[in-house]
Amino acid sequence: MSINLAVAIVVARLIGPAAFGVSVLGSSVFVIAEAFREFGGGAYLIQQKGLTPKKVRTSITISILVSVAISLCLYFSAGFIASFYGLTEVGRYIKIATIGYLLGSFVFPVFALLNREMEFRTFALINILMALSGGLTSIWLAKLGFGFLSLAWAATASAASGSILCLLLYADRSIYRPSLSEWRSVMGFGAFDSAAALVSAIGEYAPYLIIGRTLDSASVGLAQRAVLISVFPERVILAGVGAVMLPIFSRSVRDKSDTKAIYLSALELITAVHWPCLVLLAALSTPLISLLLGPQWLDAAPLVKILCLAAAFSFPWALQYPVLVAVGAVRKLPFLVAVQAALNTAAVALVAGHGLLAISWCLVGIVPLNALIAVAVVRRYLDFGWGDFFGALRKSILLSILSSLGPTYLIFTHGGPDSLSIEAGALCVSLSLAGWGIGLVITRHPLLQQLVRAFVILRRKIVVQMP
Repeated sequence: MSINLAVAIVVARLIGPAAFGVSVLGSSVFVIAEAFREFGGGAYLIQQKGLTPKKVRTSITISILVSVAISLCLYFSAGFIASFYGLTEVGRYIKIATIGYLLGSFVFPVFALLNREMEFRTFALINILMALSGGLTSIWLAKLGFGFLSLAWAATASAASGSILCLLLYADRSIYRPSLSEWRSVMGFGAFDSAAALVSAIGEYAPYLIIGRTLDSASVGLAQRAVLISVFPERVILAGVGAVMLPIFSRSVRDKSDTKAIYLSALELITAVHWPCLVLLAALSTPLISLLLGPQWLDAAPLVKILCLAAAFSFPWALQYPVLVAVGAVRKLPFLVAVQAALNTAAVALVAGHGLLAISWCLVGIVPLNALIAVAVVRRYLDFGWGDFFGALRKSILLSILSSLGPTYLIFTHGGPDSLSIEAGALCVSLSLAGWGIGLVITRHPLLQQLVRAFVILRRKIVVQMP
């Protein structure tokens, strides 16, 4: 995510909102298509208690067959999709990015197996190198004037590098040997998992499609940039959480340990970082966008402030999927995600004609509702009370308040958040970090213990590696 943010900063100065909006509309199609690939069962490979070589090969074979079928459908329907939006550029984007989607069928099964085996070092290495190859490709082609097509070729380059790395770094290449012997087991799980992923993707990207149809491609670009910035803390913090928690919850269920305690502890640790980051991001949205993306993107700053408020309630979403899959409730996921997606999409559709600010405020009401629905469903399987849930958050609430005092003072003394200079922004960050550190000590937050442990482990490794 850090690499992607750095790339976004550079590309934003080379590609305007309208051209970027075209790439968002094109990539939205592939996010939805990725959900169909889950029919092959990436989560199936992680969750299965008795995973045999035949089940692995069957899962990967089905994933590749589905990917080929979807790729052909997307390539030949690109013209129809482009005509729906009245943008021929969208069709050109889809035809190129289809290559990357097809190559991805060799990457994601290996990712699932690495997660199951908790080989997170290799998993991280491949992800970082894929991000670098895609990022460098997009910058290079954008500088050459390829516009929105630079992002399509970047997605293809990223998938190509990932395919090569998976073949090189995962020793067991027999997993690609075709087999359909365990198709009942794979498809029985994959049908519900894919349905949940499909509905989730539609719920996440349908707003962009609605904005593109109701407003214009420039509005799509501004909306996506605002969302990208507002969810950056969530994606950086919770992306690692999501990758780790599915195998951890699955192991906890297999070992019959206290999964409820793990869930509540994860919520407590997540919010201790997520909320203070959102407070700081909302305070600095205008100077940050001006500095990082340039003045042509300043219309996104008011959206970021509002979306940060909505994002503060999204923390349970990172855990609803791994928990329900681990406890064997994958059949419940499509219905849960469908309700959340329907609320999200319907709300955006109702207010889209009133502009991006109206959509942003609408999400402030919808995101907390969806979060409560997620927690209510998880409670049925982990058996904890609402008092336990809110009790796990109380220290993080106080921690967030303490970390916000410094930035709030500077905003009032400098005439508002839009008047902060670069120097005042740097001081905001320093005061927020100071308040956060004091809060960790005052609240005796469990995160402090984890940070101390991490420091001790890191120091030991440094000492061992020193000559």
